[in-house]
Amino acid sequence: MDQTLFWLILACRCTPSLPSITEEDDPKVFQTPPAIVLSQLNSTAELRCSTTSTKPIGLYLKQRYPKERELFYLYIPKNTTTINQNFKHRLSVKGQCCDFTLQLSELQIRDTDGYYCEWLFTEPQLNFKQASETVIVVRDGDPEEECNKRRMVHHMLLMISVAITATMFIICVCLLIWRVQNSHQRHESYKVRHRHHQPQCPSSRR
Repeated sequence: MDQTLFWLILACRCTPSLPSITEEDDPKVFQTPPAIVLSQLNSTAELRCSTTSTKPIGLYLKQRYPKERELFYLYIPKNTTTINQNFKHRLSVKGQCCDFTLQLSELQIRDTDGYYCEWLFTEPQLNFKQASETVIVVRDGDPEEECNKRRMVHHMLLMISVAITATMFIICVCLLIWRVQNSHQRHESYKVRHRHHQPQCPSSRR
């Protein structure tokens, strides 16, 4: 029994230990919020991108649909940026390594898309890590407000319809009354004329 225990201890000591995986070797990346809905044109949206690593080399912002497109790249060691021409004056970055906020401004309906951050690491080897995307939806007006406008228009059209129907009804009634009265007057006039034109019998003499 003692000999078996001795060999087990010796085997454990002689077995090479596996290298532990640290946060730096396998960094985590985060992006918030998951979705942004803008009800007006020319609005602004902010995306927050961060990582647990302290040694990223670069940060990309990419657009997913209809095909992947690079909008922004930040070379972190020198703090230099490259921005897509379509977002040249509409994209800015603030913060420091390793927590950045990307601001997209003057957004239009065509900017509705999925946006995601991608980090570039070089340690322990060249590695790209993509965060979960943020869906940005840009609308021209609040849907509830649009529904209220449509309800108001339908209500006004209904009221106009009712008013026109009521007016036509009143006109028809007035015309009917006028025709009845006119017919009655002509009938009375005819009776009077008929009475005046009736021949009178001469009175008989006794």
